[in-house]
Amino acid sequence: MTPRTAEVEAGTAGSGTALDGTAVNETTLNETAGATGTGTAEGTSGTPGTVQTATGTVRIPPKPTRAPRRRAPKLDELLAAAVDEARAALTAETGLAEDGQVGPHAGVVADDDRLVTHRFSAMLPGYGGWEWFATLARAPRSKVITVCEVGLLPGKDAILAPDWVPWSERVSQEEKVRLDAIAAGEDPEKAVARARGEAGQGPGPGPEHAEAQAEAQDDGTAQDRTDRQAAADLTDEETDAADADAGTDAADPDAGDEADAQAGSEERPW
Repeated sequence: MTPRTAEVEAGTAGSGTALDGTAVNETTLNETAGATGTGTAEGTSGTPGTVQTATGTVRIPPKPTRAPRRRAPKLDELLAAAVDEARAALTAETGLAEDGQVGPHAGVVADDDRLVTHRFSAMLPGYGGWEWFATLARAPRSKVITVCEVGLLPGKDAILAPDWVPWSERVSQEEKVRLDAIAAGEDPEKAVARARGEAGQGPGPGPEHAEAQAEAQDDGTAQDRTDRQAAADLTDEETDAADADAGTDAADPDAGDEADAQAGSEERPW
């Protein structure tokens, strides 16, 4: 039987299907070549190898070469010079920014062939370090400039909000216990007190404790007010008594001298 030559259909490197439908890959061909001692499982670069199988000779396609690296885009001179067109795109054409809000030109970068982005300083209150941008493009061999996109982006020194933290991470452990108790139909205050006791913090003040503390504070305030009033009344009485004694002495100035003489005579035995 004359052996047939089977062509391997293009697929992945070193794999394919013979004409009779047999799946062939590089491993199978290497094993077959080693068992039969015929053919080469891999040829040199650009030259396919062949191997003898039971159904015929199979040719191994060469490994594909690696794709060349893509070059960096070149800055288009026409688009790079269109600073006024980029500024007008932000103000007059789109109305995104008002006059005076677009500051000096901050630079231009090449995004792709015939595609550039102009950046301008943003003169907006509260947007320190932010930059306006306008992306321009043109077709090959055309000098007509097209505005692709405009907007406002933060720069390197922009004032930004802090990273967002999910509510599940911001909520306190006590609030979690309270919400779990409400979802389970339990008393949230008792659940919080129980959680504090398990954590070694002791039971927290409940509603009854808060009411009792408020009543005690009110009683103390009332008692202080009563003591101050009593002290004020006593002071007034003492003041009135002193005024009465002073009035008596002023009305009879000799009464005091007579009382003193009588007291002296009683003390002397002779």
